[in-house]
Amino acid sequence: MKTTDVRVRRAVAAMAAGRPVVLTEDTERDCDGLLVFAADRATPKLLAFTIRHTSGYVRVALPPAECERLNLPPMCHSGDGKFGATAHRVSVDYRGSGTGISATDRARTIAALASADSAAADFLRPGHVVPAQAGVGGVLGHRGPNEAAIDLARLAGRRPAAALCEIVSRDRPTAMARRGELVEFAVAHRLPIVSIGELVAYRRRIEPQVVRLAETMLPMRGGDSRVISFQNVHDDGEHLAVIIGAVGPGVPVPLHVHVECLTGDVFGSTACRCGEELESALTTMRAHGSGVIVYLRSAGAVRGCRLGESDAVTADLTSDTVAWILRDLGVYTIRLSDDAPGFGLVMFGAIREYGLRIAG
Repeated sequence: MKTTDVRVRRAVAAMAAGRPVVLTEDTERDCDGLLVFAADRATPKLLAFTIRHTSGYVRVALPPAECERLNLPPMCHSGDGKFGATAHRVSVDYRGSGTGISATDRARTIAALASADSAAADFLRPGHVVPAQAGVGGVLGHRGPNEAAIDLARLAGRRPAAALCEIVSRDRPTAMARRGELVEFAVAHRLPIVSIGELVAYRRRIEPQVVRLAETMLPMRGGDSRVISFQNVHDDGEHLAVIIGAVGPGVPVPLHVHVECLTGDVFGSTACRCGEELESALTTMRAHGSGVIVYLRSAGAVRGCRLGESDAVTADLTSDTVAWILRDLGVYTIRLSDDAPGFGLVMFGAIREYGLRIAG
């Protein structure tokens, strides 16, 4: 099992048990860290620990639907009338919880925000706990701490609500703890530590990133081919798998990964080799009687070489999509095409993380 997966699973187990987790934005950069725990497991003792070691500005990350259900409006409106995906909402106290500022009072408020039985009328406004709206899709939709906190709670089988607050430096009480000190803090208190990037990678590996839309036999030059369309789960990107001959587990299947290029594929532009590589892959696979071409299309804007920023391809997202398409097809052993050796090397390192084998 990958080390990063172990860290994520330890964090999830801690959340399930009602223990806090140290969450960092990145494992490589010297960044701030937060203390995070499942909101429905909030206790006075846990709040006292949080307040002691953090800034004390405790927030509760909630999905948009919960913010709407509990009538939690944003603290302020942006100039264009739009709200940020992680905008802070008006602070609240749970009715009947005293002054609202003590660890006991705040624990009751946090637990109430997480409860499915709570209603908007159960809270006084303003108060001492700040709800924070997270974006849709968790860290795969927006890589922020609110989304990561909710993802950890959800993966732990808890309600989709999590408390979080920045950890203060022990040596520099006027500053926030940074990477090295965060590790020391986690070790000293026997807490799991995990980064948002690790959580992103974990979710991409364990959760299907595409869904099958349609399948047909498509007449093509050189013979009919089976074509299956797929859609990304977290955006509107649609992709095609062109299957030549019989494919399945146990036999190495030639694979060519092709990223959409309108200028090369359709208009035959000589500014790139995209169209030439695609045609060459089709010809080679027909000659050998088997193969899979995964044709990747970007969500939204049309992509084509020499069309500005649309040239960019995100390698990690590409490998996620290709790996899940191959899993859906039942292909677990592949042979990479020689037509795009540079891209093939990128795919080699990324695809095998998904349990796929590269022959040769």
